[in-house]
Amino acid sequence: MYPRTSLLLLLLLGGVAGVRKTHRAVPVATKSVIDFCDVGVPGTCGDSGVCVTKDSGNRCRCPDGWMGRGCKRPCQDIYRSCERWHEERRCVWTRPISPFFEDNCALSCGRCVSNGRKLPLALPPVLEFLSWFIGRWTTETTSGDRFPVPMSGPYRETLEIQISDVPSFDRPPLNVSVFASTKDGDDEHREVGFMTVKPFREDTGFAEFDKPAQGDDLVAIEMNSNTGLITIEEGTLQGTEIRLEVRYKKSFLGPSHPTVFAAAKRSFRLLADDVLEERVVLENALGERRKWLKRYRKTFDYLKDF
Repeated sequence: MYPRTSLLLLLLLGGVAGVRKTHRAVPVATKSVIDFCDVGVPGTCGDSGVCVTKDSGNRCRCPDGWMGRGCKRPCQDIYRSCERWHEERRCVWTRPISPFFEDNCALSCGRCVSNGRKLPLALPPVLEFLSWFIGRWTTETTSGDRFPVPMSGPYRETLEIQISDVPSFDRPPLNVSVFASTKDGDDEHREVGFMTVKPFREDTGFAEFDKPAQGDDLVAIEMNSNTGLITIEEGTLQGTEIRLEVRYKKSFLGPSHPTVFAAAKRSFRLLADDVLEERVVLENALGERRKWLKRYRKTFDYLKDF
């Protein structure tokens, strides 16, 4: 045995022979940099925009009246707090940290020039990858199959995916509302709720430790129905397809009511600019599974409502 003083000295000098030293891995800090355009690819800022290289992420220099990815969005502020943030000089002192204020307050921060054209509600840049889903979609069915509760017969349905008003720093959601009515008018179902997103690559202004190189963009939809059912769906976004699975459900009619299913999955996929497909797999309380699909036609685009 080593004397106590000798053992302390050996530890200070490098340890006792035959005793393996353990090394704690040093966490790796990274910060996401989001490019809105590619300087090497023509047309990523539209026909008249120019892609500018920046340390905080490439951005488009757009012609008057336009801003954002591809210079597709009218020049306007996203948040109602933008004018106050500009007075606090957040457009300036945050520039080395994050492009958040210049991206979301482009008009107040002087990153674009308005030509008087604007949307009633602007699309936040963090939701740009869901722009294909935004709009009013309608369909007409030949059966009563429907999520989350079936109808008494064939029905007409309108699905609304709308931009929400964002006052301050909240993560911006999309508003979701669905109305379905049987063709005889005897049965009406309505759902309202919201959709939230968590992009895998997101510039929060903070460094992240040991973040993997790749991951999923996460989405969730929470809805309340006039059938007494509350659902929370969680899933992923891949390109122009959303895959969801019900993670939580509660019925005010009780857990054993016939309208309460055991499990459900569904997906939305864009087939064309104005055609959306929904696929549903639903398992009832008896373990029976049903599958169906619906195709919607876009009848109104909120991103063109200038």
